[in-house]
Amino acid sequence: MPPSTTSLRIAIVGAGAIGTTVAVLLASAGHQVSVLARGETLLAMRRSGAQLIDQQGQHSAKVAVSDSPAELGEQDIVLLCTKSQAVSGLLPHLTPLFNAHTCLVPMVNGTPWWLFMGLPDTPSTPQHIEAVDPGGQLVNCVPAGSIIGCVVYISAQVTSPGQAYSTTPHRLILGEITPLTTERKRYVMALIEALDSVGISTRHTPHIRDAVWSKIAANLTSNPLSVITKTTLETLYGDPWLRNVVEQLFEEVRFTASACGSQLEMTLPELLEVGEGMKGVQTSMLQDYQQERELELGAIVGGVIELAKRQNIAVPTINTVFSLAHYLENAGYRESCKETL
Repeated sequence: MPPSTTSLRIAIVGAGAIGTTVAVLLASAGHQVSVLARGETLLAMRRSGAQLIDQQGQHSAKVAVSDSPAELGEQDIVLLCTKSQAVSGLLPHLTPLFNAHTCLVPMVNGTPWWLFMGLPDTPSTPQHIEAVDPGGQLVNCVPAGSIIGCVVYISAQVTSPGQAYSTTPHRLILGEITPLTTERKRYVMALIEALDSVGISTRHTPHIRDAVWSKIAANLTSNPLSVITKTTLETLYGDPWLRNVVEQLFEEVRFTASACGSQLEMTLPELLEVGEGMKGVQTSMLQDYQQERELELGAIVGGVIELAKRQNIAVPTINTVFSLAHYLENAGYRESCKETL
């Protein structure tokens, strides 16, 4: 018998904006949610639970929270909601959360380390991508049959530890990266039902890599450019001067995706229309930049540059944006700005 949605044991690793949003919505609806957190977020969730304000209203939920995977114990679903650069240092330590049927759902921006896992290993589809998986550690950490690909369309921000805020609809796309066992497939379908029932519009796709490349196009045309220009999505996709840059970035991603065997699910006009409609929304990378946190440049930009190089595809605009964003992230630049104030 397939599991009921409320019987699923769901662990959320990382209580940033996305992790908090998903945790609150699932837990407030009665689902068995555990959160792996640390520092001030751990203390805040233990004291007051998790909080969310979104289009549906104000939500609050008590969750089981710990900084120890062993304390949380084995789970049916593990939602990995950390920044991409944190995955390699974290994933090997999550073993206590897994048993024979546990599904790992990486809800991570950019080029995923698992992109070519489960596919034939050829020069055009290498198993490991150095920019997001240095040394190939991650591809050997969790088997392809345990991983469920995920594309995240949730725009949210942390207002204080354990509290998130969002003004846009929540949407996810899930899909297996290699054929699943019958049991794992049941858990995935139960997860989709659970997410959909709490206001996170979730669909299953048999072509998860196409969906991933589409999100990569959205990320790469917005995130690093937002750091360079300090603007919202509405301006990035609506201003005619910035649109010229967005169009070049989009085409370079599209060519790279095609060379890697995938097709984008959206056209450029569709991307521009959706982006321009995100009024007042800042990218996660701009939020990180403003708070002087490390930027996800490796996953969102570096991975595409690496794959384009392997396919002998020129990506001059992506390279330029990559260099400019790295320059702005540099501590020396930040200090020079402070000195001029």
